Amino acid sequence: MNSITWTKEAEETFKKILDHLPQFHRSIAQRLVKEKAEMIALERGLSEVSKQQLIEAFFQEVPPAFRQMMERLFHQLGIDFNFIKKEE
Repeated sequence: MNSITWTKEAEETFKKILDHLPQFHRSIAQRLVKEKAEMIALERGLSEVSKQQLIEAFFQEVPPAFRQMMERLFHQLGIDFNFIKKEE
């Protein structure tokens, strides 16, 4: 998946989120969410990952037991994820 790039906003948002995760979860999220975000973008025919695909990837990859924790973290960081709830 090296052919896909990331917008600056997506990269900065990803780093901000990862910086607030516990070390153990950070390493897992870094790999799984990155792969999922790139897959979402590619499936939609996009050449780069935007903040939207990144957030979608988090919601798809994070286990349901951690969803509320993730929503609180996104809220604390000022990351809008309301579009996800509309799609569910």
